[in-house]
Amino acid sequence: MERNIGATDLRQSLTDVLQAVRERRETYVVETFGRPQAAIVNLDEYRQFQRFRQERDAFFEWLESTAARNAERNVGLSDEEVLAIIEQAREEIASTAR
Repeated sequence: MERNIGATDLRQSLTDVLQAVRERRETYVVETFGRPQAAIVNLDEYRQFQRFRQERDAFFEWLESTAARNAERNVGLSDEEVLAIIEQAREEIASTAR
């Protein structure tokens, strides 16, 4: 469950908020002047999010390096030749999947 809490209210009830986050896995959005500024989330959820970010970053690094390698291999090929190679690969994959 997500709750909004003002920064002043948070100062006054920090112990209760931390207990709710820890024990009931509640999430708090901290606001100042009615605008969201930060979130307080359960530590397990935070760590899971960090792992997701690391995996996402690693995937994008792999994707960029793969694209760079493919670009090097495709130097001098026309768009039509690249599309023909892609179509051939699709057909090969489809035939092995049957």
